Formats: sequence, structure tokens, C-alpha cells
Amino acid sequence: MRTVLVPIDFSDTSINAATYAAQMLTGMYGVNMLLYHVYGKAEHAASSEQELNKLKVSLFDIGIVKMQILSEQGNDFGTSLEKLVRENKPDMIIMGITGKNKIAQTFIGSNTLNIVKKNLCPVLIVPPGAKFNKLKHFGLASDFIQPPSAAITGIIKKLLGGFFAKLHIVNVNPAHHVSITEAYQRVKDQMNESFKGYEHEFYFIGLYDLPETMNMFVNDHDIDMIITMPKDDSWFSTLLGNNNTKKLAYQSKVPVLAIHQ
Repeated sequence: MRTVLVPIDFSDTSINAATYAAQMLTGMYGVNMLLYHVYGKAEHAASSEQELNKLKVSLFDIGIVKMQILSEQGNDFGTSLEKLVRENKPDMIIMGITGKNKIAQTFIGSNTLNIVKKNLCPVLIVPPGAKFNKLKHFGLASDFIQPPSAAITGIIKKLLGGFFAKLHIVNVNPAHHVSITEAYQRVKDQMNESFKGYEHEFYFIGLYDLPETMNMFVNDHDIDMIITMPKDDSWFSTLLGNNNTKKLAYQSKVPVLAIHQ
């Protein structure tokens, strides 16, 4: 990775995401962490830059990573963020999310999920209570319709190699009974080959509620980060898009990395 973008609105949620990012990126050679803030009025320009600089200094006490700041005026945070991403093409965005109250959920949650939906680059969603620990176990949620693309596989391998971690590949489907289907087995074989040389394990869980099951899986296997592979808008209806399934993003105790398939 070369550039990691961390949007800041100075809420506890965004500062926690920045803290997580600084700790996660510490020691990664050549990575630049960009703290980005959008202010509404021209008279806020100086104070916004001052506050970003204060945050930058405080983060140096937490993690050692190259950091830059950028603040600019804008009427809509989401629009400004999308424009910046399209122009600068960061390798990853690290954003906070919270659902503790409707106001926070509307502002922080909607902007975070909209950035994921637009498929601009991988997005790491950091829940408010998440604290960085050494990343030893990654959980990959897969529908097993097709294996991860070469691009996704490459990103996951870099994470596994960089953190010397194990990959737990999990599928939640109530149709699982005694054994998996031939179609599932073919995808499993392909994924086995893709992650050859990296420690990995497969899990097929015959339950209905994906977010609830994933949260239990996280606890049972000490998962430090969940990786999801959204394909299109249907991902939001099946994983994050309605009241029944927003739980994974809003209630997960560990960060969720969304990398479009």
C-alpha cells in the first residue's frame, strides 16, 4: 500500500478509526496516511488545519507512520470525499462507523456505507469500540459462488504475509447439512490453490443469520478482522443494506474490510 485515506470529522468514532489506522500501519514501509477533513465555512479553514495538526501530533505518540493532512471547504462531506478518492486513488480508506444513535448512524454510517457501495477502493470499517491488537486471524466471508478475484487474493495475501496471520474462510448457509455440494467443493479447491503456502482453514455453517453467525464466529475463533467481498448493490440487501442485516457493520466488534469482487 502507498496511500491510506482516513476521513476525520473529529468525532470520537473518526478519531478511534485514525488511532486504529496509525497502529495498524506502523512499520509499513512506504505507506502514507492522509488525514482528511471537510469544513463548511471559509472562516473554519485555519481552525480545521490546526485541529488536524494536533491530531497528527497525538497519533505520532501511538504509531510510527508517515502522515499528511488535508482540509478543504465543502457543502457535502460524502461528495467531497468521493471526489478526493476518484482523483487520488488511495489504496485503502479507513473509516469509523457507529449506530449508537440515529444522528451518528445517519452521518457517519451512511457516508461510510455509501463509499463502500461506490466501489472506489477497499474500505476498512472500524467500529467505535475496536482497539488494535496484532492481526493474527482474518475471517473471510465468502458465498462460494466463485473464488476471490486475483486482485482480492493479492490483497489478502499481503495482509496474511505482512501480519503473519491465518485466514479463516467461512460460509454461512442454512442448506449446509452433512456435506457441501460439488459446486462448493470446486470453489474450495480453487481457493485452496490460491492460498497455497498461507495458513488457512474452511468453515461451512448451516445457520440463517449471517451477521449474528459471523459475530459468534469472531468470538469463537479470535478473529481480528472480517473481510467481505461485495459484488454489487445486492451485497447491501444481503449483508449490510437493510435493518435486518446492518448488524455486521454496525455491531461488529472487529473491523470489516470490504473489497469489491
